[in-house]
Amino acid sequence: MDTFMGFSVHMDFEGQRLAERLFQIIVVTFGAVGWLYGYYVQDFFMTVATLGAGFVLACLVTLPPWPIYRRYPLKWAPAQDSAASISGGESSSAKKKKK
Repeated sequence: MDTFMGFSVHMDFEGQRLAERLFQIIVVTFGAVGWLYGYYVQDFFMTVATLGAGFVLACLVTLPPWPIYRRYPLKWAPAQDSAASISGGESSSAKKKKK
């Protein structure tokens, strides 16, 4: 299933790599900034709240399959007839057994 209610629901492999990299960058950046800000104001809650905001932002940016994550679609091989491939596979294995 490629669509749900008219929206595309897949990412290609390059898009998955980009999404993972963006997620890591956003969470680490917000974590570092949150730690610095929390240390400055001497409030651990601000550190956790900043990290939580970064996590929510990272989820909104990376979880939906935005068009930026679908720029390199896979080129699939054409479908083969299953009956021909099964009979071809059996005949070659049968020849190997006879030897």
